[in-house]
Amino acid sequence: MSQAPGPTPVTRRDFARLRLASQRLVGERCSSPAEAVRWMACMQGQDLPGVLESVALRSLGPDGRPATIADVRAALADGSVVRSWPMRGTLHLVPGEDLGWMVRVAAGRTRSAAVGRLAALGVDDDEIDRAHRILLEEIAGTRVRTRAQIHDRWRAEGVDVSESRGYHLLYLFVVDGLVSQVDGTGDDDTGPDDTGPDDTGPDGTGSAGPVHGFAHHGRWLAAHGVVPRTPPREQAVAEWLERFLRSHGPARVEDFRRWTGLPLRDVRPALEAVSGGLEAVSFDGATHWMDPAAPDRLAAAGRSADSVLLLPGFDEYLLGYGDRSHAVDPDHAGLIVPGNNGVFRRTVVHRSRVVATWRTVGTGGRRRIEIEPFAPLSGRESTGIARAFRRRPT
Repeated sequence: MSQAPGPTPVTRRDFARLRLASQRLVGERCSSPAEAVRWMACMQGQDLPGVLESVALRSLGPDGRPATIADVRAALADGSVVRSWPMRGTLHLVPGEDLGWMVRVAAGRTRSAAVGRLAALGVDDDEIDRAHRILLEEIAGTRVRTRAQIHDRWRAEGVDVSESRGYHLLYLFVVDGLVSQVDGTGDDDTGPDDTGPDDTGPDGTGSAGPVHGFAHHGRWLAAHGVVPRTPPREQAVAEWLERFLRSHGPARVEDFRRWTGLPLRDVRPALEAVSGGLEAVSFDGATHWMDPAAPDRLAAAGRSADSVLLLPGFDEYLLGYGDRSHAVDPDHAGLIVPGNNGVFRRTVVHRSRVVATWRTVGTGGRRRIEIEPFAPLSGRESTGIARAFRRRPT
């Protein structure tokens, strides 16, 4: 009796290049920013400008050309994409229709921690209920309010927001599905404006641009014709796992478990449910899973799969995996996250490997790129960096 074939071995070079293709960083892009976020399922977004750029790098705009930052912000203004804390207590961009079930599946532990922290700060259930009522008044209709505006209203009504009370109250209402972060005008309407503060999170700061703030999640979706999805928990975990493995593959089940914070008791049956539609590959003695179309996607990318990429600091190409050695030499990891402080620098990727970090200096027409290479750059790399900088989403 013959045995079923095992996972297909892949080389180190192809392993990393397959990840680039799966993540839509090389080859065919997603048809829109909303479709890119849907494909990725979630994209880490505590750095708002960075995640907007990460989405643009993976998507096309309405004219069929590479997406701009404005194209991505349009998705935040029409309900197709929202910004929230679906898992691990970390901000992500999420498809608007999926946020509700994602927080129900993955945010339970961090919600409990927020409730415990509020109790330790002396915030009882009556105070939480009062903050909830005031917040509902503040975000009436489809009004968008920044963190600072919400805190100001709470203070005016006698709600103590000091010592992170305001942060934890707002976080609690987010993971309860009441509010999410979107782009709007701050008025009771649904469109973006040209001016207003840009709130990057409960502890964010403002800058010019559309009002990026908090809206009533259900009413915001309804105003834009977005219908929330409500799959049962078991089905939801299986779908989330499959989307992760297709968009991040080749990836391990452990990568997904770490990425979402879900327990193995949920993840194991999910893999059984979806593995038949995925391709198993072997790398470094471990089984990884990916979209069966990933090799064709990589082949179609041709020589562009080895091109220079300028990635934002918290891009999923690094953040999506527990073991990042596919892209980063262990000796260079500290140059990307200095002092292991959790703040990722922007990276230069060439032939699927991180070869430098980068930043911009200057303003306006004098803005330029500044590179900190890990080793002397080749002429091809320098040329590729200049080309990628000229083509950077704006």
